Amino acid sequence: MNNLESLAQQLEQSNQYQVLKKLVPPSQYQLNNGQPLHKICIIDTETTGLDTSQCEIIELGYQIIEFDSEGFFYKVISAKNFLQEPNGEISAEVTQVTGLTLEDVKGQSIPWQEVAEDMADVKLCIAHNAGFDRPILERFNQVFVDKVWGCSVTQIDWFNLAKIASRSQEFLCWKVGKFFYNAHRALDDVQALTHLLQQPIGQPGLPALNFLLQAVRLQKVLIKATRAPFELKDQLKSRGYRWNAKAKVWLKTLDANLQKDELAWLIDNNTPNPTIIKLKANDNFSIRAN
Repeated sequence: MNNLESLAQQLEQSNQYQVLKKLVPPSQYQLNNGQPLHKICIIDTETTGLDTSQCEIIELGYQIIEFDSEGFFYKVISAKNFLQEPNGEISAEVTQVTGLTLEDVKGQSIPWQEVAEDMADVKLCIAHNAGFDRPILERFNQVFVDKVWGCSVTQIDWFNLAKIASRSQEFLCWKVGKFFYNAHRALDDVQALTHLLQQPIGQPGLPALNFLLQAVRLQKVLIKATRAPFELKDQLKSRGYRWNAKAKVWLKTLDANLQKDELAWLIDNNTPNPTIIKLKANDNFSIRAN
């Protein structure tokens, strides 16, 4: 192993190669020196599709970890992965991404009571795309409804803090963390995201989780661009609005301190009467934020 490390260092120092190390998930990050700690859950699902109102979970993975108010992790309390046989089929496309077939999950079921017990005193859930994972998990178990959620895709400014344009988890692990892992299996993705969130980014050298926590603590509002002109759709999309087909309105969730500028932009673009809803801390990324 020491020889491999030496070879890796030689390759890196040549400036002709970048060497990635396979992630070995730690069971401990920092040692507790007596400060107050809370529990965070890093969570991921693999599903039968992309429609959060219809798709079924075929795999659930999560880690529960101690963390402090600055975003540093301590002991990994538990790491679990469960498979679930769906009522429907697993498409070839899903198998291509996850490697899971119907045969792999046959007879398997997620022990939701155990999951609920694990989540009982968790203060925060984080997914790399919380807008996808949270609505699905809320359909399957009530324990996720009242949790505060964070999203490592939308609530960390990877471009300005780490100079990375892509928000793909695999790419971020490569460019920020310099490690690789077996992607698109639930617990593997969770353990990789956990490690990514401890990488220092930004000038102060704080862990990425610190910046996510700052975003989570800010008051959020949901803006509905009511009666927005049809020709504004491309600009709305480019500004981060999403189309709610059922309500036939463009929606955007943003920090309350940005509300004034957003309203001014809407007024300037012939949308003078948007609907504004102040969100509760545990509403973000939920179907209630639609």
